Amino acid sequence: MSMENKEGPEKFSFLQEVIKEKPLNRKKLMHKAAGLAAAGILFGAFASISFCVFQPWVDEQLNAEEEITIPKDEEPEEHPQEAKAEEEEREPELTLENFKELERAMYQVAAEANKSIVSVTSAGEDDNWTEEERKEGTGACGVIMPSNSREYLILTMGSAIKDAEQIQVTFGDGVSYDAAVRKKDAVLGIAVLAVDRNQVSDSTKNQIQEAVLGNSNMTYKGDVVIALGSLFGYSKGMGYGIISSNKNTVSVADRVYRLLDTDIPASRQGSGVLFNIDGEVIGFTFAAEQVTDESSTLRVLAVSDVKEELEKLLNGNSVPYIGIVGTNVTDEIAEAQKLPKGIYVKEIEADSPGMAAGVQCGDIITAMDGDPVVTVKALHNKLLTFQPGDEVKLSAKRLGSEGYVEISYTVVIGGAEKK
Repeated sequence: MSMENKEGPEKFSFLQEVIKEKPLNRKKLMHKAAGLAAAGILFGAFASISFCVFQPWVDEQLNAEEEITIPKDEEPEEHPQEAKAEEEEREPELTLENFKELERAMYQVAAEANKSIVSVTSAGEDDNWTEEERKEGTGACGVIMPSNSREYLILTMGSAIKDAEQIQVTFGDGVSYDAAVRKKDAVLGIAVLAVDRNQVSDSTKNQIQEAVLGNSNMTYKGDVVIALGSLFGYSKGMGYGIISSNKNTVSVADRVYRLLDTDIPASRQGSGVLFNIDGEVIGFTFAAEQVTDESSTLRVLAVSDVKEELEKLLNGNSVPYIGIVGTNVTDEIAEAQKLPKGIYVKEIEADSPGMAAGVQCGDIITAMDGDPVVTVKALHNKLLTFQPGDEVKLSAKRLGSEGYVEISYTVVIGGAEKK
């Protein structure tokens, strides 16, 4: 007879071990707390020193205005039109419809480029703008240049803001905003204005476009161009034409610039901007008075020749200035006239740094700070490496009773806005 287990299934229980923490030692606890406190003090001291050392640098980086750079253009190695002349090309047959398509395409380029064109109006202490002047922007032409994050920078003619107590810029939507003079170049006769972005409405911002600076070195006779601005005695003008010449130059103090002549009719008192068919700026009219001539067609200053000056002005820096108007003494002239090779001083501007240093008409400049400068362009390029206030040594030759003798001057470079 089997026996039944009345106690039910056998139950098993696992042993559970409870590990008790070792009682804290008061002395060790104090040592640990002291160590943590010391580490905290060291960390705080290190953080404070780092903050004091790096805060000025951080503030400078946060508040620094980003610098505007304009790349310098290169000269072409070969004239593309001359290269094409060697190839035999079959001329396609053109129809009236082709001409209409070209016209529409040109207008589209002009309309897009026109977003970078503004009108600049200034008033003296006793002048008042009419509502129509504010709306239409009846003043000089301006162009919106590459700008920074705080301001729109406008290039315009210096005479448009002479003795102005108040300046307004009218954008393409007809809305006007106050502007301030950022920098001037009296040699070129241009000025850069600044319009605070915070005061410009979103609707105006949406139609604003900064101009793209093209390479005027790649502009040739016969190229199709577009003129925009106040070229014909009124604002918002537009004209098409071709380059009639790219060989003329103009000499101003310390510099020589190339000109682009066109067949586009224009007023001598007008101001405007010349674009290529890619919508890029290749020249502007609001420059020195020497740029204009007696003809009634548009003549502009080639933009590639002034990019270094524009970069300085857009960043609020002065363009270096001495005040020498010169001409190159070439090998042929030197041999024929028995002159030393260099820069013949035709004129020294009154009250200029050059005049103060003793430069005279008839002197022939040969070097600057020991580097040969035998062309006006070389003088110009060398001068751009200095800042107003720098002292430079000019070497020259002056005609005396026994021929040309070596002389030198110490010139304190000035700024072109104070010309």
